[in-house]
Amino acid sequence: MSGVPAAELAVTGVGVVSPWGDSAEAAVAAGGSAMTGAGEWFSHRERLGRRGYKYLPAAAQYALAAARGAVADGGRPDAVPAERRALLLATGTGLAALFDAMDATVTEEGAAALSPATAPYFAVNVLGNRLAAEFGLKGFSLTVATAGTAAVDALSAGALALAAGRCDSLVLAATEEPLPPGRGGGGQQGAVVFTLEPPAAARSRGARVHGTVRARSLFLPPGALRDAEGRSRAAGLLAGALTDLLGERTRDDSVDVHLDLDGSTVSEAVALAVTGATTGAGRTALGSRLAVPAGEPGTGLPAGAAGAGCLGGALAVAHAVTAPHGPERLVVCASGAGHVALVRVVPSPSSTGAIAC
Repeated sequence: MSGVPAAELAVTGVGVVSPWGDSAEAAVAAGGSAMTGAGEWFSHRERLGRRGYKYLPAAAQYALAAARGAVADGGRPDAVPAERRALLLATGTGLAALFDAMDATVTEEGAAALSPATAPYFAVNVLGNRLAAEFGLKGFSLTVATAGTAAVDALSAGALALAAGRCDSLVLAATEEPLPPGRGGGGQQGAVVFTLEPPAAARSRGARVHGTVRARSLFLPPGALRDAEGRSRAAGLLAGALTDLLGERTRDDSVDVHLDLDGSTVSEAVALAVTGATTGAGRTALGSRLAVPAGEPGTGLPAGAAGAGCLGGALAVAHAVTAPHGPERLVVCASGAGHVALVRVVPSPSSTGAIAC
């Protein structure tokens, strides 16, 4: 079992693109899910321009539009040289439909029949290339594709990169497209983009800061939760992560909690740990996706509540950091594979609410 330590990041810009509306408040209520019957809700011509965007995968188009929204909201990745700007892209299913279509083409007609416009996207790490090019993000580019937790994992990776001096500013984009019918269809749709930098750097240039975030990524081997010793070690690791993020709290302290979990034993362990940390300290448990369960491990949780997409956690962070006079919030994501990601969001008193792109 392992964890990655937390470091603080300032959020200076937020952009949201969603079939439910281009605001974190509207999109978080739907958990980032696709809207049945939404039709052609996104027009690349209107959002991006008439030329040069038609053949980009939909997830790349969403990310570009949300990034423009984050910059319009006050994000300034260009406040530092291009070589000091970095990109973190998080996705779970952003290219699933395209991969399936390419597989079918190769199987039925051969590789020569692949479209030159879409062939470069044979690898998921290519999804952010256009975004990096348009915003001059030349420091480094990293794609995180952990099912369910990718967006919050990317926050942890970004904090480590900044602390190590690899960059001075970050653009973090979480983007998803629904699963193709052959994989059951449904899933998440849209994008969330944050512009991030060290709090001291934001203050020094007089930037408006929506709030700060501190993230932790953990790994709990599912097999280790089968016996009492393993569950005890997992509980200790989770308790340490919560203390690292939230500090020692009194019963007068309060923080809202948003859980984005699936029906796995890992999620049950996480929910139990958060319940003990919140209820016992007088904190309020919230979450549009899942209520905090009580009781011993084994408490049933809705299967597939989190799924492969990462927008649930990203939208919860966006909503928390932009809500006017919003409370401190803990966003928790976990998956049955053992991946756990937590982020503490502390909004600034001047947060201005939902951000439209």
